[in-house]
Amino acid sequence: MSNKSFEEKINITLRGDTLKNALNFVDFLQANYDFLIEPCEGTDGWNIYRKGINSAYLALNSDKNNFDIVLHINTYDGKEPVDDDLKEFTWSHVIICPKGCGNTKLCGESKLHNKIFEKEYECIFQSPLYFSNPNADEMKMVQKLLLMFC
Repeated sequence: MSNKSFEEKINITLRGDTLKNALNFVDFLQANYDFLIEPCEGTDGWNIYRKGINSAYLALNSDKNNFDIVLHINTYDGKEPVDDDLKEFTWSHVIICPKGCGNTKLCGESKLHNKIFEKEYECIFQSPLYFSNPNADEMKMVQKLLLMFC
């Protein structure tokens, strides 16, 4: 699916500020030529690829006027300074595996002993950052994280 088809789906599915923020996110992806949006097979969402690597998952929900972004983060190389606001924002959106036992599919897909901006986690999901309906200011941070980690 092209970015244009994804944009059309957003226009059909979302309303108000959620629509505006989602379209601004598509503009961001288009301005950074190395992003590609493709449907995620078996779901109603889309994968975002950057430099050939699946970097994020996007989901739209018309019933709830909801736009979700899940980042599949890699190791941060530390080249860019990270301010405390971005760290706090990131830490507040980490998805912790609820069981952490290693005995369920959920746990099997999680990472043990991971560190995100100097904060250690015992058991987080492989795609550990989740953002639901980010507003314009939050979207700027999501975009920065996507460029930093992916």
